Amino acid sequence: MPEIFPQDPKRKPAVAPQLRRLLILQFKLYIDAFRDICLSVLSLGAFLIDVFQGNEGSDCYFDDVMKLGRRTERAINLFDQVDPATQEEPSVDSLLRKAEDQWPR
Repeated sequence: MPEIFPQDPKRKPAVAPQLRRLLILQFKLYIDAFRDICLSVLSLGAFLIDVFQGNEGSDCYFDDVMKLGRRTERAINLFDQVDPATQEEPSVDSLLRKAEDQWPR
């Protein structure tokens, strides 16, 4: 019986690049989940402080938490929305690149 999907014996599957992408995504997902938990607590605290102090506008701690959330979103770059070459701030991508450069081959 002929094979439905014949395999080329010379062709090797490119597992390493796909595995690398999977591991990076998993790492970023864990960082993002930890960030979400932290931002949830911070936003609740900032809201309560703003309510008790009557803060509004630029004096609002809640807005500061939102700005922090946007900065960390760019730094994590979970779904590659930001080109790593154009990122000015330290990012997860730049840290991973440095770690990979140090990794013995």
